Amino acid sequence: MTIEEVAKRIENDLNGQLDRCGIMFRMFSRVKTPFSLANKMRIKGDNYRSGKSKIQDVIGLRIVVYFPDDVEIAELLVNKSPVLDRSIDDPDSCTFKPQRLNITCRIPEEYIDDFRAGLPEEFAPYIDESYEVQIRTIFSEGWHEVEHDLRYKCKEDWVGYENYSRTLNGVIATLETAEWSMTSLFKQMAYDNYCNGNYSAMLRNHLRVRIKGKGLSPKLCEFLRNHTDVAFSVYNMDRMVFLFSVLLHKSRITLDYDTALFLINRMEIQNMDLMALEDEETKERIGRYLRNE
Repeated sequence: MTIEEVAKRIENDLNGQLDRCGIMFRMFSRVKTPFSLANKMRIKGDNYRSGKSKIQDVIGLRIVVYFPDDVEIAELLVNKSPVLDRSIDDPDSCTFKPQRLNITCRIPEEYIDDFRAGLPEEFAPYIDESYEVQIRTIFSEGWHEVEHDLRYKCKEDWVGYENYSRTLNGVIATLETAEWSMTSLFKQMAYDNYCNGNYSAMLRNHLRVRIKGKGLSPKLCEFLRNHTDVAFSVYNMDRMVFLFSVLLHKSRITLDYDTALFLINRMEIQNMDLMALEDEETKERIGRYLRNE
């Protein structure tokens, strides 16, 4: 197995786990080329040769989520792996700068031999058995790509142009404001849909995940219209707690609209009348899922 294949295996594993909770995301992987490794040795080679540190990002993965609050979900998934290092910046209310969320994890044991066998011989002693995961939002992803290639890699171009550097940082501030606005918009839409009795749209805009199908079945829409207290409980349930629960569950379940509603009810609301609307197949499927079978 080549290093590229090892990277793809790790990517596919994380992708499959994150996909189970339905959040909107993209994932990419890359492997540093010998040219890139040589350049890294040129810049930081003394640290590596002295043993003070090792190269930890020969394999790099990037998880790009569509909503800022989903960064926590991706981070939780990555933290399930053996974590070696974290570079996470805390927000500063007085100074604006791009925030890093980079996590270094140990390569799974079953891939280590193939990973080491594929390393260029001249760099192998200076490389750790690890990979790096960067977590970004989709708006900031493009900004970071531009900043990395046109500022980080050529810092000398920016000497004497501090005002332009400040303006570039202001662009990411604008994008973060846009992300906050987009999240707030869907939260408000969920509330308005609840008030207007459009319960499929309420569920869709509140969860903000990929759900199979176009909406709730007519019997469940009718039930929620006649049980507005249950509809409010669905609207008011904690989205993050629900998604964390689905992500961390050992079993996997396909989320369509009816299943999502029944699952929310079983996990949080526990309304017996709604539970009674589960057909036998659904009842057995959700039961097996909650029992981790």
